[in-house]
Amino acid sequence: MKINTYYLTLSIIILFPHFGAQANSIEAGKQIYQEACVACHSISDNSNITLTERLNEKAPTLFYAGNKFNAAWLEAWLSSPKRIRPGGHFFLDKVTVTEDGDTIDESKLTAHLSVEPQQAKSLTKYLMAQTPKSDLIALEQVTLGKANRTLGGKDFNKFKGGGSCHQDEDGYGGVSGPELYTSIERLQPEFIASYIRTPEKWDPKTLMPNRHLNDVSIKKLLNYLNVISE
Repeated sequence: MKINTYYLTLSIIILFPHFGAQANSIEAGKQIYQEACVACHSISDNSNITLTERLNEKAPTLFYAGNKFNAAWLEAWLSSPKRIRPGGHFFLDKVTVTEDGDTIDESKLTAHLSVEPQQAKSLTKYLMAQTPKSDLIALEQVTLGKANRTLGGKDFNKFKGGGSCHQDEDGYGGVSGPELYTSIERLQPEFIASYIRTPEKWDPKTLMPNRHLNDVSIKKLLNYLNVISE
């Protein structure tokens, strides 16, 4: 199913000239977070989040950012952000289901703020220091391999139902979840494996179902994500 994937390109550069000398410190990153990010992102413990709180979130939690993102990707993205969720963070009021597929109401989507490169470096250092739930990461041992793209796509879409929420190719798939053809670049493989295995342990009110996949199924999925990320 092909959908409208037009992205808003407008971004707002946030400059904090007073960070100068301490631009590379975690403390500088924390200050940037508090001034530029806290209005939308939470960085507090989400273990007991309620459904109402979850539905009122403006953006994903950064509580465990250091166990989730690849630092190099995060730093580059903060300087030049691009939407990875076609329908926005919460899509329910932004997407219309039609006979030709899901249509996104672009007027309801907003651009993510961007920061200048030196500030992105500091902010990344601060976010990568957020590493709760490391015990879940420690349970995963991931070695990325290859998969047959055709068979992997069939498994992903037909048997695992991933295409109903995620895109495994630009413009094709669901709009409620983040795109997956950039997942290996964005995310730590151990986090992907752990989130697939027990999503509710990372986000107690997640919209992603636990499909109770075994190690072999998770490995196949990771190898497919590795192939499409290339």
